[in-house]
Amino acid sequence: MSISALAALAVFTATIILIATGRMRRSVATLLGASLLMAFNVIPAEKAVGYIDFNTIGLLMGMMVIVGILSRTGIFQYIAVKTVKATGGNIPLTFIAVIFVTAILSAFLDNVTTVLLISPVVISLVELIEVNPVPFLIGEAFASNIGGTATLVGDPPNLIIGSFAHFSFMDFIVNLAPVTLVILVVVCGWLLFHFRKEFAMSSPSAERIAEVDESKLIHDRSLMFRAVGAMSFVLAGFGVHHMLHLPASVVALLGSALLLAVVPVNGDEVIHKDIEWPTILFFATLFIIVGALRETGVISMVSGVFSTLFQGRPLLALLAILWFSGLACSFVNNVAFTATFVFVAKDLAISLGMPAAPVFWVLALGACLGGNGSFLGSAANVIVADMAERSGSRISFRAFMDTGLQVVIVSLAVASLYVTVRWGGSL
Repeated sequence: MSISALAALAVFTATIILIATGRMRRSVATLLGASLLMAFNVIPAEKAVGYIDFNTIGLLMGMMVIVGILSRTGIFQYIAVKTVKATGGNIPLTFIAVIFVTAILSAFLDNVTTVLLISPVVISLVELIEVNPVPFLIGEAFASNIGGTATLVGDPPNLIIGSFAHFSFMDFIVNLAPVTLVILVVVCGWLLFHFRKEFAMSSPSAERIAEVDESKLIHDRSLMFRAVGAMSFVLAGFGVHHMLHLPASVVALLGSALLLAVVPVNGDEVIHKDIEWPTILFFATLFIIVGALRETGVISMVSGVFSTLFQGRPLLALLAILWFSGLACSFVNNVAFTATFVFVAKDLAISLGMPAAPVFWVLALGACLGGNGSFLGSAANVIVADMAERSGSRISFRAFMDTGLQVVIVSLAVASLYVTVRWGGSL
């Protein structure tokens, strides 16, 4: 291994450790790492810029603007309260409702945005029905990561994979949505059993639930209708963007620009407040760090190890990638892992002489589902833990991991059956 390769690997590892231990904000850590790599010419600056995936950046920015405006209307809170009212306050049914509403929203919004919007509502609802909020909040985090697995925009790893492999929005729906639904049902059933003691209590009266007036949650109906229209336009555009030969990022940016043009809000304020610029910076600089791994040959060496181990055994290779990525992403941020491993997946498919698509699909399943393993796996988990602590209900790292790892194993087991049935006979 060359000195440049060792340097790139050292910077990548140090960056992940800084993020995982919380010693440095993730955007600052990746900015420092990328800057060091360019300063010492491990990767020349002109090549570094070329590794930034602007399709992912543009897609995130466009969706952040639309979701930011939608959140001002109160529609997400309205949906959550309506759903709980439909359960009559029954605790297990309310838990199921929270799981499925979170998963559905997370399929069309990114999971970080979903938990930011849903967590305050969940906290207020569990206070209303007088139940321990921890199972609900942990379940919400799991559901956001599982639901986000189903679509191009639901989870950041899918954005990276979709852009890298040129998969459309409908490609994700066809290949991942069915198995994601099965996994969600299985995990929901397992969580109901796992938390059965917390749920074994009488439900509050229907009269008490009826006291919540969800109509007051809608702050601006005119703005809501316009924002919903923009979101519908973007989602429809995602369905046909490949036929129009447009990247998904262009569809999202166009929808957000049109919305800003027709709503009575300060566009500069929305762009300043609702676009999470640290997240954008994190992605851009992470792409540079991963680019250095690619440029110095580290990626090729890793793919060489996989191809040697699984030469002539493509199905076993798929299952190995699924479980390796799932377990790794329980402790390594799934965005950083995916941004690195897409290159390994591509090289591995070539060396094994197999179609690349199945390799990318199992990578998406592993990276997204593995994010449930611990706080380190997904940013959504950290946000839920922070909100729980602010509300007086601390979720420890170990408590989350003890349940999370079991959820990951259950999810990967179901995904393994799907991979075997879906691609086992065609390889």
